[in-house]
Amino acid sequence: MKKSFILSLLLGLGASQLSHAGDVADAIDAKAPIASGGTCFDFPWDASRVDSHAPIGVMADHTHEAGEIMLSYRYMYMHMDGHQAGTDSLSTHQVFQRGYAVAAEEMDMHMHMWSAMYAPTDNLTFMAMLNYVEKDMELVANPHGMMHGHDMGHGGGHTGRFGHSSAGLGDFSLGALYKLYDDRAQRVHAGLALNFPTGDVEQKQDGVYLPYGMQLGSGTWDLSPSLTYLGQCNDLSWGAQGKGTFRLEDEGDSGFSYGDAVDVTAWTALRLCDSASISGRLGWHYEDDIDGHYNGAHNHVAPPHFQQNYGGHTLEAGIGLNLKAVSGPLKGHRLAIEALTPIYQDLNGVGMDREYSLVAGWQFAF
Repeated sequence: MKKSFILSLLLGLGASQLSHAGDVADAIDAKAPIASGGTCFDFPWDASRVDSHAPIGVMADHTHEAGEIMLSYRYMYMHMDGHQAGTDSLSTHQVFQRGYAVAAEEMDMHMHMWSAMYAPTDNLTFMAMLNYVEKDMELVANPHGMMHGHDMGHGGGHTGRFGHSSAGLGDFSLGALYKLYDDRAQRVHAGLALNFPTGDVEQKQDGVYLPYGMQLGSGTWDLSPSLTYLGQCNDLSWGAQGKGTFRLEDEGDSGFSYGDAVDVTAWTALRLCDSASISGRLGWHYEDDIDGHYNGAHNHVAPPHFQQNYGGHTLEAGIGLNLKAVSGPLKGHRLAIEALTPIYQDLNGVGMDREYSLVAGWQFAF
């Protein structure tokens, strides 16, 4: 996907969100009645509501008032199982039939994310985030050896089952959110974040680069613009966000760069009481395949060793729970969890099949 197409998509989403905000404002003036007998949107945005934050899997979802600080921690787990070509799942045997000497059977990723937000004014909020990543991959070699002449590359010759693992600090990001619209329980803010390539992209095993997806960061300076719309009405809240990720370099220290990406997500939440809400969310992710190539010894035996087998389309559905202490010594502390699973995948090449992911976190503003 070209950068211009991704940018056009984000701008289109932003225009539609601002247009929607205007339409809703017209409806407010008409004082349309709601089921409870009152009127919708006849109150200001309530940042103290348990559902004023998006599901925990959405980043850069809210701004803060002047002088406010928020600290947060998120844990993310993602599990992949087997391979998929386009929209078709592949068995290990089918991977071998496509000429690969090795197939990746499973991959797990654990990510710990620490972030901080600070608002010097009511309209501007700064944010920073650092993560720690752990990745494990299990592979199995074709018992009948190579097929169709695939080159084993450096460090080949595996037999039976074996594994890869990597762990360490990931990338650091620094950004800002700016409030564009704030009226009668609706908000729109724009975001811009810069990714610092602090994560190691030279993870190796036996002197050979691990598969691209096993590296700990992007390896490049990246820019991530976003646009977010939020709304509240009685016990309901909702939102939508569009975000792009643009690689500012053609290659990192290891000679490659991940593809540009775009994310679009929308959610709604129901406030059960002052301290709990439940949510539902849809999220679409697209990513180009990898540019460039490792500049050192690496394998060419399994799908994750090939740049064209990364990226593609994924549509996920998620359910979440937000909790907030409204009294006592933990007043203001938030706990949240969200589980997501793909409902549609159309992957580039022979990519790994994502099964599910889980995000849990803690947030506290003061």
